[in-house]
Order: sequence, then structure tokens, then C-alpha cells
Amino acid sequence: MGLAYEEWLPAAAALRGIVTAYWHVCGDPSDVPAPAVLPDGHVELVFNLGDAVALDGPAYTGPQPDRAVVGLLSQTLQMKYLGAVETFGIRFHPARGPSFFGLTATALAERLFTLREVSAPLDATIEYLLAGDWRAQSGKSRAALDGVLADQLARAAPADSDIVTLVDRLSGADLVPSVEEIAEDLGLSPRQVQRRFVTAVGIPPKRFVRVIRFARLWQMASMSPPEAWASLAVDYGFADQAHMVREFRSFGAEPPAHFFKPEWYGATELSRASGPAKGQRRPKNVRSVQYRRGQPRL
Repeated sequence: MGLAYEEWLPAAAALRGIVTAYWHVCGDPSDVPAPAVLPDGHVELVFNLGDAVALDGPAYTGPQPDRAVVGLLSQTLQMKYLGAVETFGIRFHPARGPSFFGLTATALAERLFTLREVSAPLDATIEYLLAGDWRAQSGKSRAALDGVLADQLARAAPADSDIVTLVDRLSGADLVPSVEEIAEDLGLSPRQVQRRFVTAVGIPPKRFVRVIRFARLWQMASMSPPEAWASLAVDYGFADQAHMVREFRSFGAEPPAHFFKPEWYGATELSRASGPAKGQRRPKNVRSVQYRRGQPRL
């Protein structure tokens, strides 16, 4: 009973740093309370290989497409499983995902599209691949997917390398610099940093840092019940527990103590496939990544 989650890095060297993880979740969702897609600061391509799933949120309302491109979200998508779950996802670097699909980040952010809407040729190629004997847990199958994605990457526009570096810095920093400090380091004006960041990522840097801080906390909480929410809140850069709860609500999520109930932990199983994979995402009620603790101040 319950859901099981695994993830892998792509084997193709060309995809490293662009595709940050493949992930797979499957199982019986009947005991999983209140599933939701929580914001985590990434762009994803998601395949629904199981039964129907209903989605409801600002980004999209309706049945989950068989193949969907999910932009960087800052609002929760509620989910309702209508049968057995099997979902495979491809997580992209926040500043590289939009260019991979040939879209501006502002067009993709806060939205969910069918892959056919974004790229009919890529959708047809992946549909053909999945129609064969393709299995998420097969290294051979994932290698075939590597090839499809590498071909698409060869046709994609290059990402803004300065903003890629900046996103990596913001995502991994223990102490996040101010926009003014970032601008000085890059030899740009604060206005230029803001404009280029929104163009590449889809949201301003201050909001991105808020999303990343929120994601770090819920990802850690998803792995095991915290001893004290107040301590965890402070560890992850919130002023106190009330501040953390306000942030959860601002992103459209239930307060963490309501979302991560004992039933949630009992209905999910976290595991890793062989290999150095790290990170995770959909469907947000299974998670296995360790994140550095930080004190954002952007």
C-alpha cells in the first residue's frame, strides 16, 4: 500500500546541469492524504503513465495531461488521484528549462501546458518512445530518453549563463546576497539583474528565494516528522513558526503540521535507485533529497 519514489540522474553528459533529475512515483494512493504539487523552483516535463489524476490550482484545472510541461510554480496545485499512480518526471534547471523548450520563462512560469502545445514534434517523438517497451526503472529505457532530450537540446537556444550561475548561487547559498551585491559581482545594475532574472527564470529573484526557502523546508519535512516545527522554521530562515505558516498559506498550501500528518508518512516510501541521484519533485507527497540549510535575506 502507499506510494514509492525513486530518482536518477541522466546518463548522457550533455544533459548534466540541464536535467537535474529523473524521478518516478508509483503505487496505491488510497491512503495518501491531501496530495498536492508544492512549489519547488523547477521546470518539469511530467508523464502520467497511470490512471487519471485531477489537478486544481491557478496554473491549471482539469485532468492531468499524459505529457505536461510544468513551469516554475509559486502556487500549489491540488491533486486528486482517481486510481493507481505511475508518474515519471524530468526536472530541469530553473534557468535552463524554458530555453530547452524554446519558450520565454515568463510565458512558462505559473502555467501547465500539454507537451503538444509546447512542441508537437517532441511530443510525437516521446509518445512513440513510451508506446514501446519503455519502463521508468530500466536504465536502457532512460538512456533512450536521454537521446531524445539531447536531440532537443541541440536545437534549443542557449541559456543566460550569468543567470544560470546566479540561480545556482541562490539555490545553494547558506547566506543569500542582496540584489545589490549580486549586481556588483556581475558588473550589472540592480535593474539589469532583475530584468534578466525574470526573463530567464520567470519570477523576480526575491520571490525565487522565497520559493527555494519554502521548498527546502517542506522537502526536509517530507523525509521524516520534525521534532519541532518551530525549530525547523528557524533553521530554514523563517523568523518563527508563525512566519513559516504564513509562507505555506501564501503559496496556497496547508500549514505544514496539517499537511505532513502521521498518515502521510505511513503512506509513502522513499528510496533511491543506484547511482548518485539527488533531488525530487512530483507529486509532492514523496521526497528524498537533502538540502543545505540557509538564512535567505534577499
